[in-house]
Amino acid sequence: MSYQLIVRRTQDTQPGDLLNLRWEEFPVSTPFVDAVTGNPASFDTSVQAAWDEEYLYIRFLCEDKDIVATMVNRDDPLYEEEVVEVFIAPENLNQYYEFNLSPRNVVFDSFITHDGKKHQGDPSWDCPGLIHRVIRKENNGGGEFGSWEGLLAIPFSCLGVEPERNMVLRVNFYRIKRTPRDEYMAWSPTMRDPANFHVPKAFGELKLV
Repeated sequence: MSYQLIVRRTQDTQPGDLLNLRWEEFPVSTPFVDAVTGNPASFDTSVQAAWDEEYLYIRFLCEDKDIVATMVNRDDPLYEEEVVEVFIAPENLNQYYEFNLSPRNVVFDSFITHDGKKHQGDPSWDCPGLIHRVIRKENNGGGEFGSWEGLLAIPFSCLGVEPERNMVLRVNFYRIKRTPRDEYMAWSPTMRDPANFHVPKAFGELKLV
């Protein structure tokens, strides 16, 4: 199965204005599935994307009841708890960028090199101008956190490209849940057991229109 998400240009907000984008106008991805098996996931997760001349915008929609998220510093190993992630390969699958966002609005960003068998990350790399927000929804099940949205505005300058119509970026989107059990979800499943997100050949496509 080929995964592609159409990314429309936004022209009604100032660059970087994550909170006022009219997300209802943009396509929603297919639901995330179990990253290892491709089976339906326990929690609904989907993603949207938009772009302008400066930023690639990402919106994660995460059904939830409770979370495990205690880390507060940039580049903490957020993936050890609960997180959403986007991997973006602007030019080739041997080099890509990893962005993680926790339900507490903490980010981890890293530059990744991949030789086709294994990856090497450089978390000392930071994306200048990265904007991130988390919107928490009402939690009908009790507890501090319920469902939530994770928002990213990623400068194209960080990715080393200038956006243009019909540009295609290779990407994948992921989510990790720790309660009630460990669950690894993906937009385009990697089909690796144990779960491994760093499978560039499983990346889908973002097409800018």
